[in-house]
Amino acid sequence: MVLSPDQFVEKLKTIVEENKKITHPLYQIIMKGEATPELLKNFVLHRYHIKSFWTRNISAIHSKTPDVEVRKELAENIYEEETGQLTGTMRHLELFFKIGEQFGLTWEDIENCDILPESEAVIEWNNKVCGPDHHLVEAVAALIVYMEGQPPVTWDGRTMNEAMKHFYNLNQEGVQYFTIHSSNDMEVEEDHAEAGYNILRKYAITEELQEKAIAALYKSIEVRMKHFSAILRITGIEAEAEPVLG
Repeated sequence: MVLSPDQFVEKLKTIVEENKKITHPLYQIIMKGEATPELLKNFVLHRYHIKSFWTRNISAIHSKTPDVEVRKELAENIYEEETGQLTGTMRHLELFFKIGEQFGLTWEDIENCDILPESEAVIEWNNKVCGPDHHLVEAVAALIVYMEGQPPVTWDGRTMNEAMKHFYNLNQEGVQYFTIHSSNDMEVEEDHAEAGYNILRKYAITEELQEKAIAALYKSIEVRMKHFSAILRITGIEAEAEPVLG
C-alpha cells in the first residue's frame, strides 16, 4: 500500500528513532564518560575516512535532484561542510580531526590508517546507493534521513557536545564540531534533514519506491552499527548492538 507523503516520512522518522546512534554501546560508553583516550582516538581515526566521502556523496544526490530549491539547500550543506564559512568555523572534517588530535591522533595516523572492513562497507554502500544504479529516494533515505535526521545524541540530559566538555575537557575546535553536529544550539542538521524529507515527499510516490527507500535506510543502519562495533573491537572492547530488523 502506498503511504501518503507525510505518512511515509513519519515511518522513516520512526525507523531512525528506533535505530539512532545512541542505541549502540559505542555512543553509550562515550556519553557515560567511560571512554578512554584510546577509544576516542580510534573513534575519530576510523570515522574520519567515512566522513571524508560525505560531501562527495551529497554532491551525487545534488546532481540527481530535479528540484532547484532542494538543490540550493544541498549546495549550502556541501559549502558549509567543506568551508565552515556559514558557521564561522572551518572545514568540518578538520574540526573532527582536532578532536582526535587532543587524544594523540596525528595526520600520519590518518594517512597510514588500515581502513577496517566494516568502515569499507560503509564507504562502499554510501557510494553505491548514491550511484546510477539506485534511485534518488534510496540515496536520500540512506544518507540524509539517517545521518541528518537523527536528533542530537543525548544521555542523561546531556548532548554530545556537553558530554565531551564535561567528561573529556574537549578543546575548542572539537566543541565547535559537536556544537554544529550534535547539540541543541544549532539548527543546521535539522534544516539538512528537512531538505531530504522534501525530496521524499515529492518523489517517493509509489509503493515500489517507498519500499526501496525503506530498504536503503535499513541497510545504512546495518553497516553503520557494524562499523561502530568494529571501533570498539579495535580498542579491545567487546560489545555488539542489537541486530537491525527491517
